[in-house]
Amino acid sequence: MEALKTIAGSVFGESKGATPTVTDIFIYPIKSCGACRVGSAAVTPRGFHRDRIFQVVNKVDGAWHYCTPREKSSEKLFHIAPSFSDDGRRLVLSSLHAKKAFTLDLEGAPTTPLAATTVGSGGSEATLYDYGSDVADWLQEATDIRDSPRLVGISRENFTRIMQVNPDQGVELPMSKPLPLSLADEAPFLLATHESLSDLNKRLELAGKETVDMRRFRPNIVIGGMEPWEEDSLKRIKIGPIEFLVWQRCGRCTMTTIDRDTLKRSGEPLNTLSSFRERSNGQRNFGMHLIPVLENAESEEFIISVGDKIEILEYDEERRSEWMQLFGKK
Repeated sequence: MEALKTIAGSVFGESKGATPTVTDIFIYPIKSCGACRVGSAAVTPRGFHRDRIFQVVNKVDGAWHYCTPREKSSEKLFHIAPSFSDDGRRLVLSSLHAKKAFTLDLEGAPTTPLAATTVGSGGSEATLYDYGSDVADWLQEATDIRDSPRLVGISRENFTRIMQVNPDQGVELPMSKPLPLSLADEAPFLLATHESLSDLNKRLELAGKETVDMRRFRPNIVIGGMEPWEEDSLKRIKIGPIEFLVWQRCGRCTMTTIDRDTLKRSGEPLNTLSSFRERSNGQRNFGMHLIPVLENAESEEFIISVGDKIEILEYDEERRSEWMQLFGKK
């Protein structure tokens, strides 16, 4: 196989000798809506604290279904900007398409359980809690989603959802015990690197296409200081005080082809990813799924912050060999 040299800079390996470092941390309180960019965040077994604990649903054919920007009718979800009050008791929502922001009292709002609610793109179901008609009316104004969108969320007391093997990836889970998960599609955390995005954008530029920003890929943790695509080869890493298992590559979908500002759709960056990142299973990958290894998770607080150093504890030898072959690393 001909080596596909990275083209992020004039010299391959320009990041050699740098210490990988966390440059950005993102939390997505409402699945498929905007991000909160934070300086530090608490790590829990199922993801960052407050990450993907809500989602928007509507009722179709008598059942509650997850609303996703993959469907053009729901694309304005990307323009909902959520934030929390300092005490965490209120969720504040704003949007380009709503006249006013909306503040939801998370502790005072009555909630109604909605059984068998579809969770994410995998089609699994869970009991979530509806936060009422006032926020639903605001969502209708902000999104124009048909069939009366509702805001639903995880119960703090008894929500149970566990990770499953993605049949399209076929990578077994790295632990035999059940691994908890929020409303995220596949894994508690998604890691991406600046160097891989830079390499992708160089390829887009050479093809006369518009570049993309990191919002297209919705990572939780962004790091700098690695070789392009080197994240593929990781197996175990330590970020600050916390160890993570680097489980599998993240297969990308049409969500990445939507411009976050204009909502314009195109074939990119999927078409370009297909030219050098598509595997035999058809997955076009960008980023890596992480699973935290937490002891005493119930009694201790685990924090990672922007500026934390990345310690590589172990490589996945098969993936590392493939990375070296594909990208010319000797």
